[in-house]
Amino acid sequence: MLTVAPALRLFCAITFAVVMTPALADWEEPPEYAWKTYLSDCQQLQRDVTDVQNGRKMAMDVLPNIQSFLRTITVHRKNLAQPSLGSPDYARCENVVSQAKDTVAKGSAENDEAMDQHFRQAQTEHLNSPEYKRARSLGFTDVGEIGDLDQHAELDGEANLKTLMITVDFGCGRHFRAAQYVKPYVVYTVRRSDGSCGVYKYVAVLGGETVERGDYINPKGVFQYVGWKKLAGADGFPIDVRVVKALK
Repeated sequence: MLTVAPALRLFCAITFAVVMTPALADWEEPPEYAWKTYLSDCQQLQRDVTDVQNGRKMAMDVLPNIQSFLRTITVHRKNLAQPSLGSPDYARCENVVSQAKDTVAKGSAENDEAMDQHFRQAQTEHLNSPEYKRARSLGFTDVGEIGDLDQHAELDGEANLKTLMITVDFGCGRHFRAAQYVKPYVVYTVRRSDGSCGVYKYVAVLGGETVERGDYINPKGVFQYVGWKKLAGADGFPIDVRVVKALK
């Protein structure tokens, strides 16, 4: 059974978080307009289905397009007049719709296989990476990112953070800047607009190098997660902050 590394689980959770698409609302159309647009959507579906059947495209390539037209064609169908529903063109288009639904199923399966292959390859590359090998040599189970401590805790639990070798990631972590010294900790912060951070974050570093206010965190730094600590904030009020210990 393939074990997915924390960094890859985090990426997976972000990339494939389920975004619920609201159902397309019904609306009323004049029967003549509904018929015209129904046939137009049918023609688009037929083009995509034919491309897949003839091997010009993979089903996954036309999947978004087909799904879009299947949604709109459903609305147009509800506004058709009875004579249109009994016409040969309607019967032909409903056959195309059936084929389009089969193409959606095929495209979804192709997408799943492509994603599985991507993560299998990413997992192999991760396990062979210098960072992973260094983490294992130091007794850690895997690698984590200082800019994603909260996300790692949410996915794998607080205790698991202590088993990870924490590095400075490019997306968020490299933007941490020294903001305050609370002996023996240096508190680093990022703004929500920094890189991919998205929210205001704190992290306290224990045993790190000497820095000045405003200095960026060492991009080559390696850390071990310690836990939560209540420290005095810049305004004098206490703040809860995650602490990492710098490894020499």
